[in-house]
Amino acid sequence: METVGMGMRKLSAKDTTLARKNFSEAYEQTKLDLIKAARDTGTSERHPEYLWPDGTEDAWFHRKSAVSRVIEKRGGFSSRVATIAITDSNWETKEAVARWLRNELKVLREAEAKTGTAPARRKVALSRTMISDIALELLECIGGDSLICLFQELLDVDRHRKSVSENFIQLDQAAATEAQLELQGVQMGVRAFASLMSVSPSSVTRWRKNPAFRERFDFHKKVWGDVLRDEYFDQIRNEATERSEAECFRRAFELYGLSLPARR
Repeated sequence: METVGMGMRKLSAKDTTLARKNFSEAYEQTKLDLIKAARDTGTSERHPEYLWPDGTEDAWFHRKSAVSRVIEKRGGFSSRVATIAITDSNWETKEAVARWLRNELKVLREAEAKTGTAPARRKVALSRTMISDIALELLECIGGDSLICLFQELLDVDRHRKSVSENFIQLDQAAATEAQLELQGVQMGVRAFASLMSVSPSSVTRWRKNPAFRERFDFHKKVWGDVLRDEYFDQIRNEATERSEAECFRRAFELYGLSLPARR
């Protein structure tokens, strides 16, 4: 046997082959163990942790729709491309959108290098937060709960999404309240409605100008209208046929409120 250096034995060709085989088998087994552990964790019935900042399913859908619209309008992609990019697990489906985001980031960096340009505010480029948010959308459907959470936290996207969610939930609650009031024939001015919702009048003005508020208002008005008509209107008409529709809805909301303990 030959020796090398400080008496270390040089491996024979057979020993080298065996060592490589053992290393390869151990590598593959470790890989399989990691994959199994990750998949076992992922089979939990709870929502993935990276979705927690969204708060509610409606807020999640609202944010995801907003991201898709940015990809379409700012990036110039079709709705089909945008949908596939943020829902398909194949990395190839994301490359076109990723190239566009890299260009947006390049424009942003170049503009930021010039003092006082405020590129995101002037819409010269997307904000860094929006670029990060869209980039994570591309990654989410590939998988890896902890990895996605890590990138969310590194980029502060989790805080951004929580803020977006809280704003949407507040807007949605206001839209639901206004829809219920309108069904009952109650019209409130900005200050009165702001007082009811415990917000500033400027918040109400901003909500009422927001297309998302009108969309949620119409949704809640239809849902409440359909539910209350189905459950209570026959009973109410039998009580007093001369009631107006607004009065009927007012009575229907009273009956619904009285039924809540039993519903729970």
